[in-house]
Amino acid sequence: MEEENQQDDSYDKDEGIQQLMQKLEESESKNVKLSNALSIADASQQLGSNLVQYQLDTETMLDNLRNFYSGRYESYDEGGNIIMKTPDDDELIPLNEFGVNSLMEIISKYIDKNTTLSYYDEMRIYEILADLGDELCLFMFCNYEKMGMDTHFKKTKFRVLILTTLHLIESTYRRSLRGQTSNDLNQSRIVTQSDNIGMRLNQQIPMQQSKGFQIPNPFKRF
Repeated sequence: MEEENQQDDSYDKDEGIQQLMQKLEESESKNVKLSNALSIADASQQLGSNLVQYQLDTETMLDNLRNFYSGRYESYDEGGNIIMKTPDDDELIPLNEFGVNSLMEIISKYIDKNTTLSYYDEMRIYEILADLGDELCLFMFCNYEKMGMDTHFKKTKFRVLILTTLHLIESTYRRSLRGQTSNDLNQSRIVTQSDNIGMRLNQQIPMQQSKGFQIPNPFKRF
């Protein structure tokens, strides 16, 4: 009789240990799934953040304009890296430092994130571009020599400088046509938040159920 009881106790211990190991494996599996889901959600949120920064970025456009005014062009250094070089021929430099800074001070007020996130209709965009075009022409015409346009060849680029500037500014205002960029960003933010909330809720359900799990005592007889 005593030998049978010892066998039963040994069997109960083995069964309890097996159940414990099974529960631990299930718990680890749930934790891994939750960790993966959270990683995906964080990556999605980071991607959304990068997309917003990309849509609102104006530095690239402003840098391109500055290089255009200065006559700088892309080249390569000895290591094969892309660098911006200033031409050796002064004729290929449309504006001097004063001219470049004067234009950039004006242009940076129009090419910025506030413009992109604003709401304009098409007629208002045309009005702004017309007013700005007139003022830029007048400003450059009155100061072209002081701005570095002191040769015949440089003066021939007058219209090109104005048109290029206005076209780039127009592209910025086009992004604000009827609040398009602002609406797109709001919609993207809603979708991203909904996806993240859905992932977290789906993963919380098994975790909440696991709160009722109690580690069995392998030495307790069932």
